[in-house]
Amino acid sequence: MRKIISTLTLIMVAVMVSAQTGNLRGTITDQSSGRPVSQVTVIAGLVQTTTDGGGNYEVKGLTPGKLYVTATGQGIETRSEEIDIKDGDNTWSPVVTITNSSAGDVQGITEVSVSQLDLEDEGRGQSVGGLLQSTGDVFTSTAGYVLSAAYFKTRGFDSENFAVYMNGVKVNDAETGWPAWSEWGGLNDVTRNKEVSIGLNPSSFSFGYPGGATNIITRASEQRQQTKFTYSLGNRSYTHRWMFTHSTGLMQNGWAFSVSASKRYGTEGAIDGLFYDSYSYFAAAEKKINEKHSLAFSVMGTPTKRAQRSGSTQEVYDLLGDNLYNANWGYQNGEKRASRIKHFHEPIFTLNHYWQIKENTRLTTSAFFQTGYNGSKALNWYNAADPRPDYYRNLPSYYYLQGNKAGGDAATEYWKTNPEAGLIDWNSLYQANYGQNALGKQAAYIMEDRRIDQTSMGLSFLLNAQITENLKINGGLEARKYKGHHYKLIDDLLGGTYWIDVDQFAERDLAGDTVAAQNDLQNPNRRVGEGDTYGYNYNLYQDELNLWANAEFTYNKVDFYVGATGNYIRMWRDGLYQNGRFPDNSLGESEKKDFISPGAKAGFTYKINGRNFIQGNAMWMERAPSLRDAFISQRIRNDYVDGLTKEKVLGGDISYIIRSPYIKARLTAFQTMFYDQAELRSFYHDDLNTFVHLVMTGIDKIHQGFEFGTEVKLTTAISMTAVASVGNYRITSRPQGTITAENGTLEETTQTIYLKNFYVPGVQNAGSIGFNYRHPAYWFFNANVNYFGKNYLDYNPLRRTASAIDGLFTADDVEKVAAITEQTKLDDAITLDASIGKSIKMGQYYLNINFSVSNILDNKNLVTGGYEQYRYESDTQLYEKFPAKYFYGLGRTYYLNVGFRF
Repeated sequence: MRKIISTLTLIMVAVMVSAQTGNLRGTITDQSSGRPVSQVTVIAGLVQTTTDGGGNYEVKGLTPGKLYVTATGQGIETRSEEIDIKDGDNTWSPVVTITNSSAGDVQGITEVSVSQLDLEDEGRGQSVGGLLQSTGDVFTSTAGYVLSAAYFKTRGFDSENFAVYMNGVKVNDAETGWPAWSEWGGLNDVTRNKEVSIGLNPSSFSFGYPGGATNIITRASEQRQQTKFTYSLGNRSYTHRWMFTHSTGLMQNGWAFSVSASKRYGTEGAIDGLFYDSYSYFAAAEKKINEKHSLAFSVMGTPTKRAQRSGSTQEVYDLLGDNLYNANWGYQNGEKRASRIKHFHEPIFTLNHYWQIKENTRLTTSAFFQTGYNGSKALNWYNAADPRPDYYRNLPSYYYLQGNKAGGDAATEYWKTNPEAGLIDWNSLYQANYGQNALGKQAAYIMEDRRIDQTSMGLSFLLNAQITENLKINGGLEARKYKGHHYKLIDDLLGGTYWIDVDQFAERDLAGDTVAAQNDLQNPNRRVGEGDTYGYNYNLYQDELNLWANAEFTYNKVDFYVGATGNYIRMWRDGLYQNGRFPDNSLGESEKKDFISPGAKAGFTYKINGRNFIQGNAMWMERAPSLRDAFISQRIRNDYVDGLTKEKVLGGDISYIIRSPYIKARLTAFQTMFYDQAELRSFYHDDLNTFVHLVMTGIDKIHQGFEFGTEVKLTTAISMTAVASVGNYRITSRPQGTITAENGTLEETTQTIYLKNFYVPGVQNAGSIGFNYRHPAYWFFNANVNYFGKNYLDYNPLRRTASAIDGLFTADDVEKVAAITEQTKLDDAITLDASIGKSIKMGQYYLNINFSVSNILDNKNLVTGGYEQYRYESDTQLYEKFPAKYFYGLGRTYYLNVGFRF
C-alpha cells in the first residue's frame, strides 16, 4: 500500500502543468425577498460547498477555464451556469427561487417505513443511510430514495460502513457501528444541512469509512430563516404528521435561534397491527461573539413508540392470501394490541465553538452528550404453549411432514375459515395466568422489555487550514466514552401475580441443579413484578480515541490527496448479576481488550477540462471488532470470543465524471475487500436441544461492481435520469464456526462453514429510469421505473456444514443436498413511482402541495428481506420443517405533503 501511494503521488506530480488556480465566491439570495439563502449547495466542477447563514460561499482551487457551476438544494429551484474561471478571485452570486418543494418532502423519503426500521434494528439495512446522502451526485441523490423500496444497499455495504457525524462528533452506535437515523426522525427542516463524502472520497471532517461519511450541521446561524407549518398524510408507517419550524437566522445582535417540533402517528399503516406514535423536538441557539468566535448549542430528541412487524413463512402468507400478514398482534377487549413494540428516547446535546484563527484557518471544538433508553417489548412464557399464531406446530405442514394428512387438512381448513387463526389470542394468555394465580404459581405469560440504556459522550477538535494556494490540511482528534446498560424489565404480568427469576432452559437442561438455574445467585428464586429488573443485567463499556489527517493538493490539471488515521479502542463488560451457570465469570468486570487500528487513503482527480474528470481513490484500514460481537454470551458471562481480532479493509474505485449544462453523469468501478470479520448468532439448536451461540470467524468478503448515474436536460423544463448498480458481493472464505451452549454443559464444537462464493444477502443489481418535468409556473411531475434483481436471502450457516448433509451420498440425494445447501435467490421485481407538486406564492407567503404514489402497479410480491430459520434438525434433515421467513414490500402507498412558509 505504501508503494502504491508513493507511486501515485509521483505520477500526480509529474503531470502537473502549472499551479495556477482560481477561487469562486459569492452570495446566494432569494429572488422574492432579497434575503440570503443558507443551506444551498454550490457545485463547481467536482468541488462543492454549502452557503452559510448569510448565504455566502467560497470554493478554492479551481482550474482556470470554462467551468459548469450549479446552485442547488432542498426547497429551491436549481440554478446552473457556465463560468469562465480566471486565475485568482472570481464571483458568482445567483438569485434563486425558493419553492420549498423537494424530493425529500415529495417522496417522504426521510420518513422511513416501519419494516425498514425493523431491518435496521437487525443490522440488515443500509438504505436509510442513502436517504441522507442527497448531494450533487446523480447516482447518490437518485438511488438514495427511488431504490429504497427493496432496501437497496449502496455497494452492498451494511450501515456500519457509513460514518455519521452530528456537528463534528461521530454518532454511530458504539456497540453495532450502525447510524441511529431514527433518533432525529421527523426533524427534516433542521437536519437538511449536511457535509457529505461519497464512498472513498476525502472529507473535511473525517478520515471516512468505506461507504462514505456525513456530517449533519444543526447550528442555528445556518438554518434557513423561515417560519413553516407542514402537514402530511400517508398510509405507510404512520397516517398523520404535523411539523412546525421557526428559525431566525443570524440577527443583528449576533444571536440566532431555531426550533422545530413534529408529531407522527397512526393506529396502523399499510400493515395490520402496526401503530406508530412519535414526537420530535429540536432547539438551537448560537451567539456570534465577534468575527473570530461563535458558540453554538443544540438539543434534539424523538420519543417514539411503534409496533414491529413479523416475517412469516410463505405457507402462512399463502394460507391467508396476504403477503403483508403480521403475526405480532391480536384483539384484546375489541382493541388491537401489538406483541412486539419498539420504544426509545435518546436525546442528543451538542456544544460547538467555532474559532476563525485567520482567514484560511478554522478550529472547531465540539462536545457531545447523549443518554436515554432503547427498549423492545415482547412476549415471554414459562411452561406454556407458544403463543405465536404462526408457530410451526400450528401450521398444516407440521402434520403433513409427519404423514398426518387428516391433521394437515384440518389445520388448512382452520386457517382459511377462521379470521382469528393468524392472531394472538390475548384472552387465552390472561386466562392461563388467572389459572396460575388460583394455584399460587408464577405467571405463564408476560410482556418483557429488553432494554439498552445508553450513555455516550464525546469531544472532538477539527482543524481546517488552507496552507497555501495549492495545499489544504484537514485533521482532527476525536474522543468518546460509552456505557450501555443491558437488562430486562417485567412490563406487564398479563393478569399474573409474579414471575420467578430463573432460567427455564437451564432449569430443564440441568434438572435438579437449583444453582445453575439462577439468573442472579445473590438473589435466588427472586419473585419479580411489573417494573422489576430480571433475567440479565450488565454494562458494556467502550473508550475510543481517533486521530486523523489528510492533505489535499490542488493544481491546474490534477488534484490529489493523501490521508492517514490511527484509532484506539478499549472495551470491557461489567456484570451486575452473578449467573448460576457461570458463578465465577459473570459478576464484576471482565478483562479489558485494547485494539490499535491504523489506516491510510489516497486519491486523485485528473481534469480533462472543466466538464470532464477522471477520479480515483484507494483505502486501507483496520477496525476493532464490534462490541456487540466481542463476547460469546454477553448476557450472562465475561468470556470474549476466542481469537478476537481486528477486521481489515482494502478498497478502491475509479470514476469518469461529466458535468456540463445539459448532462451530468458518473460511471464508477469499485472493489472493496473485507478480511477477518466475525459474526455472532444466537438461536435454539434442535440437535442439542438448548439455546446456543454460533461464533463465525475468518469471514472474508469482496464487494465489487459498477455504479452509473446520469441526468440529461432535454429542454429547460424536461430532464431524464438513469441510475444503475451492478454488483458482485460475495463471501470469499470458509469461516470457522464454534457452537457454545449457553447452559455451559456441552463441550464447544468447531466446524467449517462452507460459505465460500455465497452472495452477501440483499439486492445486488438495481436500476431506475426517471422522467422529470418542471413547469415555469412552479409545478412539477416526476415518474420513475425501478428494477431490482439478483436478490439473495440471508442464510443459516448450520445448513452449510458437513454434518448438515451427513449420509446423503447417493445419486438420489443430489436434489435434497441442493435444497439444504444452496442459497435462495429471490425473484426480480419492477416498481413504478410518481409524484406531482405545486408551489404557490401569495405575497411573502408560500403554499406547497406535493403528492406521491409509490409502487403504482401495487406489486405485493416484492420480497424486501428475509432469512432462513436457524432451527435445523441434522439427524432428520427435514429442511422443510423450518422454512425461510420473508418480508414483503408494502404494495401501493401514497404520501401527501402540504407546507406553508413565511
